[in-house]
Amino acid sequence: MKSTCLSKCKSWLFIFMMLLIFKVGCIQGICIEDERRALLEIKASLQEFANYYGVDNLLSTWVDNGSQECCAWERIKCETTTEYVTHLSLSNMLGDHDSHYDYYLRPKWRLNFSPFLRFKELRSLDLSYNDLDDMIATTGLERLSSLKKLEKLNLSTNYIQTDIFRSFGSIISLKVLDLSYLYGDNQYPLPHDISELSALKNLEVLDVTGCSYYGTIQMQGSDTITPLRKLKILNLGWNDFNESLIPFLSSLRSLRILDLSFNRIFESFPCQALSHLPNLEKLDLSSSSFINGTASNEGCKSLMRLKNLESISMQYSDLNKSMISCLSFLPSLKILNLRYSRILGSSFPMQEFSLLRKLKTLDLSFCDLHSLTLNELHNLRDLEVLLLNDNQFNGTLPVEGIYTFCSS
Repeated sequence: MKSTCLSKCKSWLFIFMMLLIFKVGCIQGICIEDERRALLEIKASLQEFANYYGVDNLLSTWVDNGSQECCAWERIKCETTTEYVTHLSLSNMLGDHDSHYDYYLRPKWRLNFSPFLRFKELRSLDLSYNDLDDMIATTGLERLSSLKKLEKLNLSTNYIQTDIFRSFGSIISLKVLDLSYLYGDNQYPLPHDISELSALKNLEVLDVTGCSYYGTIQMQGSDTITPLRKLKILNLGWNDFNESLIPFLSSLRSLRILDLSFNRIFESFPCQALSHLPNLEKLDLSSSSFINGTASNEGCKSLMRLKNLESISMQYSDLNKSMISCLSFLPSLKILNLRYSRILGSSFPMQEFSLLRKLKTLDLSFCDLHSLTLNELHNLRDLEVLLLNDNQFNGTLPVEGIYTFCSS
């Protein structure tokens, strides 16, 4: 009986010691050997790229000295219990060393993407601001779906001409995808179909801002594709989208932040399209032209459904008086930015602004205003910031009116 008990105690002691050794190993930064080799391959590729600029000693902690303590290396995070690499932050590896070179002429990082496929527990990968070229698209990027736990991917600000949208369409674990400011050959831009991403059912953030040099971003079959039901933030600014995008936008009922700036999609304020987005909080329609279209009274009333919309930016836009009136149906609007915009009509419609009773910030700077009457703004009891700088006022501003307004 004693020998049996002793045997059990030894077994438990052995298990405890093994767990302790395992835990100490994790604390010391031990990682999976195959992943360590993959990291060293990535470093070798980076150093080859950096040699063009005479830069050395990058990723100085990534050393091949026989040690397995790569979880302690810079720009890496590992799961503490399994030793697998979970986060790789490899953004802007050269810093400003290449800033004085012409972007299109300077050398590019020809990164073989296949080593990244060996990080089976990878959750976050950031390769932004690295001058990556098309090589990543032909060396494993299309097999990204094998990384079943990848939730965040950032390829922003790289030089990629190949259509890579289809490479992401099956990564259903993705929650954040940043493809902003991809640069290609702007002399021969190719069309790219963003609807390839419609199957990403867990996606919460999508950013394709500033991809007009990458090519023409399109939304094929936008009225029939499966909506991104969890999408909360959508940045589509500085592209060449047209009105075919509207049906797709109307299906994004979880959307909170929407940036459509510098696209010129709408001829009039998009009341009906926006009214289907009940959770919208922030909207950017900068560089729009609403002078040729007038929203109907019914359309304006539909904006009452947007109970959470607090901020609208329409900088660099051409507006009309009826559009300003339409905004009064927004029950929670607090911030309105019209900087550098033109409001066409015989006089500036200050009276229309007085209907925006919840407004706290109104930016009318650089609007080429020549006169100003503040009497109509007394209804704006919550207004805290009124920006009027860099206009063309004749004579003196009505200081007494401003004082009375601020004191009310």
